Amino acid sequence: MDKPPPRPLLPAPPQSESRAALRTPPTGTPLPPRRSAAIAACELCREKKAKCDSRRPSCGRCLSNGVPCNYTTKINETLTQADKREKAQYKKERDDLLHLLVSIRDKPEREAENIFARLRVFNDPFEVCQSLKDAELMPFVSSGPADLLSPTDANEVINLHVPARPWTTLVNDAVVSRLVSRFFSPCAQLLPAIDRDVFVADMQAKNPTTSKLCSPLLVNAVCAVPCFELASSTSLVELFLSQAKSILEREHGRPSLPTALALYLLYLITTLLGRDRAGLHFRRMSLDMLEYLDLESTMKRLRDDIPAQALERRVLSKVLWGVFVAESRTFLIYNRPPLVRPPTVPRPLQFDAPSQTSPDVDDAADEAVTHTSQEMDRTSTDVLCSLAEIQYNIAMHEAEQVTGVFSGEDIVARQSILLKWRELRDWFSNQLQGDTNSSLSSCYVR
Repeated sequence: MDKPPPRPLLPAPPQSESRAALRTPPTGTPLPPRRSAAIAACELCREKKAKCDSRRPSCGRCLSNGVPCNYTTKINETLTQADKREKAQYKKERDDLLHLLVSIRDKPEREAENIFARLRVFNDPFEVCQSLKDAELMPFVSSGPADLLSPTDANEVINLHVPARPWTTLVNDAVVSRLVSRFFSPCAQLLPAIDRDVFVADMQAKNPTTSKLCSPLLVNAVCAVPCFELASSTSLVELFLSQAKSILEREHGRPSLPTALALYLLYLITTLLGRDRAGLHFRRMSLDMLEYLDLESTMKRLRDDIPAQALERRVLSKVLWGVFVAESRTFLIYNRPPLVRPPTVPRPLQFDAPSQTSPDVDDAADEAVTHTSQEMDRTSTDVLCSLAEIQYNIAMHEAEQVTGVFSGEDIVARQSILLKWRELRDWFSNQLQGDTNSSLSSCYVR
């Protein structure tokens, strides 16, 4: 049987034509559309190993079969992310139950019996655990700093009443009220840049979307500052700091006045914790955001004869001068040239005083203490503004000094600064009895 003749071989096409043929489909045969991959299938499709379109609330397969459709993942959440979230939730529940058992073991018998009684009443043991954590903070609420101070100092600690939610989920209303009260006491203001009346009114409104000076990020930062006075302060400070950082990540750098103030508070908090490098990062972010907001230009466009705009002018004035006062301490500590110049807007003391009746106090006694605290706050803030300007002049004189030390120009500049300092000291002694007043705010300014 004869073999068929060999098939003739054609010459290979050029390399460019062969690659183009691989990339270009034949004429009239378009490529099929790529199927959109589902992020996570529903439980029934995963069990049947069927294709799922991940539609919510019911996927197409479950809808056509008329069966219920359930998801263990949230919207736009992968299975890996859902597993991590569930593991974190299980770890928290385990820690809470362990805390509950340790409390039953270590507490006195009477308190242990009280815990057993609450376990029989509550359906959820985690509610009992949360109540135990709140009770551990109650010594700070019931016998807070005002009870540990002298009568003169205790009169400076006001009693504000603000809600915890929706601003923070870490503690209850009583603890948040005590922390906010301590933050706004004249003797404890680390950052005198937040208008107390507007901040408290925004907190009581419980509406973060319409709030102008309050946000969950700022509330957690504000609550973290007074926690340094607690004996077991580090854990509570870390909790507020962790929640503030998580909120900051979700904001994606969106500029706003509460965020800028919260960033500066985070700088102060992390610095007090000994993390100066991280703190300076927060400080730089805060100052950049304040520069972007251009509050001075905004304030100059507002009018005093319109009540709403006059209130906003007071708020912005306190922000600008409060940050400047805080920065005056910072550049002296780090011995660096100042990053913030003195504001060219009126000081907060030049605006009308807040009303004597406030919705955040219960009775006439608290109202009187609140009014006295407001006056002390406004006066001490004005003294701090003058002191910050003197410190700024000293720092700029040292940084921009052209002539030698003890030259004619240097002596004139030093004499001018010394004269301003003596005028401020005399005014402070006459207005606030700085030499005899033993209150904490007076001692702090002195």
